[in-house]
Amino acid sequence: MTLILRRRAVRVNSSDDPERRSMLDGEMSRKVTVPFDRLIMYHSEIGVHRGRVYGFRTVFGYRTLRELPFLSLANRVKDAFEGRNVPSHKGWAKQREAMQWFIDQGKEAVINLGEVKVCPARHDRFYLKGGNHRALALFILGETEIRAKVERY
Repeated sequence: MTLILRRRAVRVNSSDDPERRSMLDGEMSRKVTVPFDRLIMYHSEIGVHRGRVYGFRTVFGYRTLRELPFLSLANRVKDAFEGRNVPSHKGWAKQREAMQWFIDQGKEAVINLGEVKVCPARHDRFYLKGGNHRALALFILGETEIRAKVERY
C-alpha cells in the first residue's frame, strides 16, 4: 500500500482585501536600515553601463552575482580598490574609476545621491536591487549599514 500526500498551495491575493493591499503598499514603500551582512546581490551582473563593458561579475571571476552575499563582493572590491589583490582583468580600471568618483564625493554626498533599493529575501535578509556602486562606496568609506527603500520584486 502506498500513501501519497499532496500539499495544497494557497495563494493570497492582496487585491482581494483592500486593508491587506494598503498594508503591503505601505510596507513596500518604507525605508529600512540594513546592515551590510544582511544584503544579498539581486542581479547576476552589475556595473555594465555608462561605457563600462565589463561588470563586477566578470572582473572578479564570479559565475554569477545573484544570491551572493554582499560582503563577499564588497570585501574583494575594497581590497582591490586599496591596492591589495587587484584583479588582472582589463575591466577593473573602468570599475575602479567609477568607484573613485563615488569615494571622492564623500559619505554624505553618496548617501544623498539617490535611493538605494532593496527587496525582502529569505531569513531576514534583503536583496540589493539598485544603488550597487553607492553601497560598495559606502562600505569602502567605512559604513556598516545602509538606508534603503523597500521595493517589490
